[in-house]
Amino acid sequence: MNELPCSMRSPQRIATGYHSTMAPQLLPLLSLVSTLYLVAQGQEQPQPIEEEPITAKNIQLLGGWFSRDPESLEVQTTAKAAVDHFNTQSNARKFFRLINVISAETQVTNMINYRIEVIIGKTKCLKTEHNSDVESCVLGKKRLTCTFEVWFNPRNEKYEITNSSCQKQI
Repeated sequence: MNELPCSMRSPQRIATGYHSTMAPQLLPLLSLVSTLYLVAQGQEQPQPIEEEPITAKNIQLLGGWFSRDPESLEVQTTAKAAVDHFNTQSNARKFFRLINVISAETQVTNMINYRIEVIIGKTKCLKTEHNSDVESCVLGKKRLTCTFEVWFNPRNEKYEITNSSCQKQI
């Protein structure tokens, strides 16, 4: 018997022939479409999109001054270097010692600039008699509140005190 042209074949035979060659490729697509349809039927109303509120943030400005933790190691080290310099420059007969760092700010340029407010106390150790650690000296009663501006060069790890001002505490 002669083969019928394609257009004259029975629909069942065409579907069977189509199904046997295309079904493995269409099965994942049909599965996805039916899943999406079922999910869409389950949603009666569209859910609102939750938006993140806009909040102000403190962002460090490039080259600007920003606050630092007064208790951080780098601030404490810089404050001690400033007090050491203060001791070499002051006309006082006794050493001063760092008591507390009140506040600190830094600015990064080609160096690290510090602006540090500290409380220092006069010790009982005379500059002429004492060459060891100032930290071991007993504190006297006199206290000063000082602001030091310090440049730190990270290339050679040297400190330079550019400005200092102190006032007696009452």
